[in-house]
Amino acid sequence: MEKRFGAPTARETITEAAREIPVARRTQVLVVGAGAGGYPAAIRAARNGAEVLLIERNAVVGGTGPMSFVTEFLSCENISGILREMQQRLAAHDAAAETFLPEYFNLAYDPEMLKLVVLDMLVEAGVDLLLNTNVVDVIREGDALKGVIIENKSGRQAILADVIIDASGDADVAARAGVAMHPREDPQPMMMLCRMGGVDWERMQAHARANPDDFSKLWGTPANPLDGAQYVHLTGWKSLVAQGKEEGALPGTFGHHISIFGATPANLRHGIGYLYAVQVLNRDPTDAADLTGAEVEGRRRARDFLPFVKRIPGMEDAFLIDMAPQIGVRDSRRIVGDYTLTRDDIFDGATFADEIALKVYRGPNVKGWVRHKPDGSEGGKGHDLTEMPISVVVLGLPYRCLLPQGLENLLVAGKTVSFDNEAHQRVRLMPECIAMGEAAGVAAAVAVRDGISPRQVDTDAVRALLSEGGMNLDRTKVRVQQVRETLASRGLNVLMD
Repeated sequence: MEKRFGAPTARETITEAAREIPVARRTQVLVVGAGAGGYPAAIRAARNGAEVLLIERNAVVGGTGPMSFVTEFLSCENISGILREMQQRLAAHDAAAETFLPEYFNLAYDPEMLKLVVLDMLVEAGVDLLLNTNVVDVIREGDALKGVIIENKSGRQAILADVIIDASGDADVAARAGVAMHPREDPQPMMMLCRMGGVDWERMQAHARANPDDFSKLWGTPANPLDGAQYVHLTGWKSLVAQGKEEGALPGTFGHHISIFGATPANLRHGIGYLYAVQVLNRDPTDAADLTGAEVEGRRRARDFLPFVKRIPGMEDAFLIDMAPQIGVRDSRRIVGDYTLTRDDIFDGATFADEIALKVYRGPNVKGWVRHKPDGSEGGKGHDLTEMPISVVVLGLPYRCLLPQGLENLLVAGKTVSFDNEAHQRVRLMPECIAMGEAAGVAAAVAVRDGISPRQVDTDAVRALLSEGGMNLDRTKVRVQQVRETLASRGLNVLMD
């Protein structure tokens, strides 16, 4: 068989010549990644007195919001801390709703303005930034991490740090340091979103109300109007999707509905929305060729889907503004930490002395159930939330989930912390990633202040500083009953205790 050009044999290697690598920087706290786990970590560490350097592989900060057009903070039932501050700052720029209560669930925002709000918060906190920079290796001495090797326009350099926070979104630093990872299961689909102009929100809303059985009870026909707070996107058009599949206009793996996101007050006025429909299945975000394939497939399929979108009442005159700069990734590596949160912890009401964040989970207590099915059949029979009893529970995230086993001076924040697969499916959204980032940043600041490793910090001191910074860690202050009542008012079968 003829060898394909450029494809190496399995054993083909080269030997890189030894060379001295200049140390570009020494810092107290190094944060890798400026997404939902990273920018809160950097802000919190700096606000608590640490010298902080934040490095990011992209040219902008903010993570999957501006990069993948995830235009809602999903599941904000414990909105507090930095997330609440960002909501207020975004609202001041007409980029989010001015009033937002926890039982409103999802906060819509403008991803372009999010870049600037996050950037302002970083600069005001005194965080140093290094953009367009990749971590390519780590500096490990025994059981301690001492720094990282980076590459950017200035070449190959080293950064040394007392504490490193891996908020890369793929646990890249932890993986390069040899940290054990939980087994990977079939991945949830990746998503390619499109920003659309010419969206007639009023016409779409009227159509949904006239055809309620064709739409999600939660996000199709709430009693209140589209407002960017209590009602922030439309999910439905199930009969249209079924028709498209029957005609062959849509692939069989398409799913069972279409969503239009991003109903901020400004977008409602200007006719802008974010089209959520194109799923890319069975791709590995830690494999460069596979990730490239996902980007190519996602963009080509999104382009091919756009003519079909014009069948939606209210989207007849819609046009593509742009596609997300990068595909949205839900699953990646997950470290093995000092504690692994499980799905039983969530539903059994487990509490932890070292809780550094609280989250409200609202969904079915069914083993094996995942929100976004790996085979793309999201929203089908036996998977539709309207057909299932919905539990609403408050869960705590232990600090130990952020600590990789067997390695000092490293914290991990975001969706790659130590959760089992079913816990990860329920605790991977931006609000909890932000909260974990805040905790990692505070813990790092305490560690450098006291001259100890993150594993040795007093978690009571970390919790106290988090509370002083506005984060709610008091379960009695979470508006669980209001959340249940809102879900029930939209026709869901909610378990009320």
